[in-house]
Amino acid sequence: MRSVKGLRPIIYLLFLGSSWGLYFSLLKVAVLSGISYVGIITLTTLGVGVGMTTIALLRGRKPRFSCRHNVFYLVCALSGYLVPMIAELLVIAHMPAGVLTLIVSMSPLATLLIAWAMKTDTINLPRVAGIVLGAFAIFAILLPDVHVGEAVAWQWLLMALIVPVSYAVHHNFAARFWPPGSDSYQVACGEAIFASLLLIAFAGFNWQWQDVQSWNQGHSAIVFMAMIALIDIYIYFELIRLKGPIYTSHANYFMVVSGVLWGMVIFAERPSSLMWVSATLLIASLYLIGTRKTDEDSSHAKQI
Repeated sequence: MRSVKGLRPIIYLLFLGSSWGLYFSLLKVAVLSGISYVGIITLTTLGVGVGMTTIALLRGRKPRFSCRHNVFYLVCALSGYLVPMIAELLVIAHMPAGVLTLIVSMSPLATLLIAWAMKTDTINLPRVAGIVLGAFAIFAILLPDVHVGEAVAWQWLLMALIVPVSYAVHHNFAARFWPPGSDSYQVACGEAIFASLLLIAFAGFNWQWQDVQSWNQGHSAIVFMAMIALIDIYIYFELIRLKGPIYTSHANYFMVVSGVLWGMVIFAERPSSLMWVSATLLIASLYLIGTRKTDEDSSHAKQI
């Protein structure tokens, strides 16, 4: 029987996937209330930045801002926030949402390839099998709702691929270039501050002032998203530190399943029967992708 400490990465991963899936429902609430997509992302990230800064001040361990640390925060903010957000905004009007979701769910596969190229994580047959099995599980959920026959111009498909690749770069870059002497909270705070500044600058060209004029249900959803993200960002970097980018990227698979389940709870949506088959496949996938020796986990944590 595994100890509680040994189960911590699995609990972190499931929580991360569940909360990421909840964002879809909260995002829908915010959009239906009339707040723009750019406004939602910017206000949420700004809230996370303020929250992280407050936590850093209370802990007495502020993020470091040396040249190396700043480059790390900037690259993480670009690859984890601004670049995928811009790509999604550009392509969403040119392809079905199901196709875009299917492409974004390829992030673990992209993470695996980049991890192999950068040697940022341990690659073995069970972990590759786990990633592939997870991909089949997600395809089982999404393919019935994807209009395969609908033509999508190749340039939009290529641009959509930027999203999973960007997330994969974020996973591996964080593992490979983790700034020395910084804990997960400090790294999360530094990234949140840089992401807030970048998104505020980007929103300056796309801002809609009605996004902040009067409080409504959408603003409450944004506050809730920011509160959850405060926990998520720390857990994300802690998983990167403990288990590496491949394991952490698996949260993207659970995000799709949890997104369906949250839709059932909040909007009374009815998922297809394949969703339950997919959930079973994901459990098997999680077991395979977690197959790594304890000494490998320890050596990875020490390296960063």
